[in-house]
Amino acid sequence: MEFLAAYDAIPQTDAAQRVALLRQHMKADGPAMLRELRAARPVFATPVGVFVTRMPDVVEVLSTPDVFTVGVYGPVLEEALHGPFMLARDGADVHWHDRAHAQLMLPAEDFLPVRRLTGRLADDALDRAIATARAAGRTTFDYIQEFSAPVAARVAREYLGFTDVAEQTLHTLSQRVQRAVFANPDRDPEVHAAGVAAGKELHDLVAGVIRRRAAAAASADTAPDLPDDVLGRMLRTVLPPGTGRPMDEERINHQLVGYLIGYQQNATQCAATALKELVTRPEELARAERLAAEDDTAPFDGYVWEALRFHPFVPSTPRLCVREHVLAAGTPRETRLTPGTVVHAHMASAMFDETVVEDPYAFRPDRTPVHNMVLGHGAHDCVGKYPARAIIPEMVRRVLLRLGVRPLPGSERALDYAGTPYPQHYTVTAGSGPSS
Repeated sequence: MEFLAAYDAIPQTDAAQRVALLRQHMKADGPAMLRELRAARPVFATPVGVFVTRMPDVVEVLSTPDVFTVGVYGPVLEEALHGPFMLARDGADVHWHDRAHAQLMLPAEDFLPVRRLTGRLADDALDRAIATARAAGRTTFDYIQEFSAPVAARVAREYLGFTDVAEQTLHTLSQRVQRAVFANPDRDPEVHAAGVAAGKELHDLVAGVIRRRAAAAASADTAPDLPDDVLGRMLRTVLPPGTGRPMDEERINHQLVGYLIGYQQNATQCAATALKELVTRPEELARAERLAAEDDTAPFDGYVWEALRFHPFVPSTPRLCVREHVLAAGTPRETRLTPGTVVHAHMASAMFDETVVEDPYAFRPDRTPVHNMVLGHGAHDCVGKYPARAIIPEMVRRVLLRLGVRPLPGSERALDYAGTPYPQHYTVTAGSGPSS
């Protein structure tokens, strides 16, 4: 019990030192620390909140939004978006109305067309990156900057409808908002201000896109000719009376920018970390490479989601306890929580809970999806889960079909975060020519 022994040796009055040790261990080897907590102290009270690490308890927290709300980050998110958004709310006032609308705009039926779109854009990005590297006399390229980030942004432009917004602008601004809201635990004022400013810039850019779309449709001689992207659907949709606020241009703006914040950095990182986890397992990589060439993509997709179980984009999500609650009632870890308590639901830990997940440290691509929380869980799981299940695996699949595009031998885990919470660079070889 290396971490807990060191933690308990620090006086309770020295909260700063306890928090410093907690963050040091989380950064150095978070999985080992969480494994220790699951075994010895699964509901762990700290000066920065209560860590919840077992699968049943994480599910309880994320499935009880009337007790455990998004009040920790909700106000910050809405400040950055300059308006209400479902991810920042609980209950029917905004959350359930807008979530229901979002499921109509991002339906399961989009899976195949979005997958085809992603494949086309991924192949094109690989061709460009390889050609650019060769023209410059290089044998490598930056997987994140030249592949995963631009592909994610191009999908956002063509599928979500961010037409005529530069892909680098989409990526940079959304990352600043994402960081300010979800990766700024100490609320650094500079990071916060940069996120709010980026959110305002996105809002204004999207307002211009919406105005131009609406004006073009209004000037058409026949029925409004709007593209069948998500923004086009929103502009065509008329909600029946009595179903909440009207879907006006401002509400559409908040929705569309909110989708981008939850998608762009997530897809960019997942395409990198999934590849990283696969290439560090040569036997699994070889199987995934063979499956990548098959027409049925479902078996291959299992490899990507299992890889992401080992490195999820959102390892933990905070919730605010708003009324007294007994967590894990009737178990030895039963804990009474009081209003105002911040609870950290560690999904990365839950997915390795030995009491629920069979052989959790084995790489098993055929696991039940119930034990995979990469796309969240409960009332605030990923609202774009259907397109996400197409986009992320297809980005990785297109890379594995290029046998000459792999991380450098010996540097498979060398993700460069460049001083940020997110991977910024990942060097891969540029050994394969254009796609056929």
